Amino acid sequence: MLENFIIAAEAVLPVFLLILLGMGARRLQILNDLELKHVNNAVFQVMFPFMMFYNIYTADFSGALDLKYFVFCVGMLFLVYALGTITALVVEKENRNRGALIQAIYRGNLVLMGIPVMENLMGEEALGLTTIMLAVIVPLYNILAVVTLEVFRGGKMQPFHMLKKILTNPLILGAAAGIGAVLFRVNVPGVFLKPMGQIASAATPAALLIMGASFYFQSVHENMRNIVLGVAGKLIVSPGLALAAGYVLGFRGISLALLIVIFGAPCAVSSYTMAQQMDSNAELAAGCLLFSSLFSCVTICGWIFLCRQAGAF
Repeated sequence: MLENFIIAAEAVLPVFLLILLGMGARRLQILNDLELKHVNNAVFQVMFPFMMFYNIYTADFSGALDLKYFVFCVGMLFLVYALGTITALVVEKENRNRGALIQAIYRGNLVLMGIPVMENLMGEEALGLTTIMLAVIVPLYNILAVVTLEVFRGGKMQPFHMLKKILTNPLILGAAAGIGAVLFRVNVPGVFLKPMGQIASAATPAALLIMGASFYFQSVHENMRNIVLGVAGKLIVSPGLALAAGYVLGFRGISLALLIVIFGAPCAVSSYTMAQQMDSNAELAAGCLLFSSLFSCVTICGWIFLCRQAGAF
């Protein structure tokens, strides 16, 4: 039990350290609001697209992927998304809050959590399936996020304008370029791939630093109800549904363990950046990210313990 807790804690502790560093930079007045806005634009417009391209292009697709498992994970993701949308429409009246809440419920931090948790939990043999599912689920996360935040941006619904915004979103462009490069077997020279990898590696730390510097604790009280709903939906309801359904359908071992990461990881780091860039409630997104990262150490450990008690892996 303690070993599982340590695994989960080691995966999320870097998130907190970088957030705290950003808070310290703000308190020391190293960064001001205008600088944060410019850096956030750079992360969203430049670093995230390169990260999406690099992660897809370098993913190992050689491992065996069960079609049944693939369909299950994608179907479960859309189910969680639908439940999150219904919840937001019922409990929240402001569109600005709805988009951020929906995103918090379904969108997990797989890029940061997926590989280290699965490698520590199930060994190197789990990395093949993990990287394949990362390459599938993460682009879906981002497509749904762009659609959601555009729909709940407010104002008059303009389908063609919205479609243009979706198709020109930097994350969608980066994912599309990565998928295209893989499908058409494009050989990216190492001289270009190496700096892409460096940018991709810096994207998440930069986003966390910005979030920490932009976070105000007074916003927690203002968004408390939605933060509780977002965190509970992300860490308890979503993985609970996925694990129960997966267990009934006969998934065991690596396949079942991976469901803990896909559906039970804390909120995605990029959810804050996208919420800020697309006129959603960035304070709510930041609160969900902060508290889901904190409590995920306990919930991930708990899901691992329950699955092992059930003899699932």
